[in-house]
Amino acid sequence: MSLKQDRRNRSWISRFLASLRRAFMSEPPPGLPVLKFHCPDGPDINSASVLSWRSSMAESWDSKTKGNLYAKCVLARMEYYKCAGHPKHEFLLFYFRHWIDGCSAQAVVSADRAMQGQTHSLRQSSELVSPSSSDTNAYDSVSIYGSPRDAAPELQVRYTQYNRLCTFDFPLTSAPSALQVSTVLSLVHLQAPAYHLYENQCYWFSSAVWGSLKVLFPSDQDSECENHHARARYRGFALGSPTEDIKAVCAAYELEWQKMLETLERVKCHHEAEEAKNRQTLHMEFEVKNEPFRQAQQAEIERLRQTEVQQRAEIEQLRARLAALEG
Repeated sequence: MSLKQDRRNRSWISRFLASLRRAFMSEPPPGLPVLKFHCPDGPDINSASVLSWRSSMAESWDSKTKGNLYAKCVLARMEYYKCAGHPKHEFLLFYFRHWIDGCSAQAVVSADRAMQGQTHSLRQSSELVSPSSSDTNAYDSVSIYGSPRDAAPELQVRYTQYNRLCTFDFPLTSAPSALQVSTVLSLVHLQAPAYHLYENQCYWFSSAVWGSLKVLFPSDQDSECENHHARARYRGFALGSPTEDIKAVCAAYELEWQKMLETLERVKCHHEAEEAKNRQTLHMEFEVKNEPFRQAQQAEIERLRQTEVQQRAEIEQLRARLAALEG
């Protein structure tokens, strides 16, 4: 990846995290986070690798809710798409539930596999006409597009014409969070980090992610498939069968998710310790700034006490004189 592309990815991640952390005055119902998603400025500006996305979300911390907002951002639906023209690129769309301007809303995130070429320019994996070599890295990425309405024109720019092949809805009781989705995406990437035209291209990646999420987070509703048999096929030929990789991802998920929970706990402890340290520092600074006032206050209290003692002594003397005169 070029330095310029890396900076763009880092910049997007920073903006992405900042947008998710922006809270509004309205009070959300239980179970919905206070989140806001920005629309992208272009097809590649707001994209990042799945590994970067996962690590960035894991390190996120919201000081108002004292937790990670991504853990409350749940996946409502995922859709499987295939580009209509040449090449027949395949990608996934995720619809995450969140809260914005006092209303329940959804934000669209795409995920797909491309190839990072020697010229450092991203190309859709279906465009390539030669198999992978050992030094050819796949670029598995996510991009955020805002609301479904805002996403439509941006997706049109990125993918031109495309058709939806399948839809899978997640019930609230078993819907994965953004953190869990990013964990699955990362595990799929790690199954085949190198690109291979015949085995590990965009068809394989989309099918592996789709199948893994369906197995790990099952729904009692059947998925809607307009053209199931068109998936993972190029000009009628089946490519990139992910069956064994789906099993491997599901087998590795629990351990990987436990690592994520440990990371969240570490981040929580770190920020709580930092907040406690900051409170102590503020208290000490307040004490230092308040010391002259405290000393002056103590001096005034002592002066008043001495005055009171003196007044009592004078009163006692007057009483003694009166008693002597009366006697």
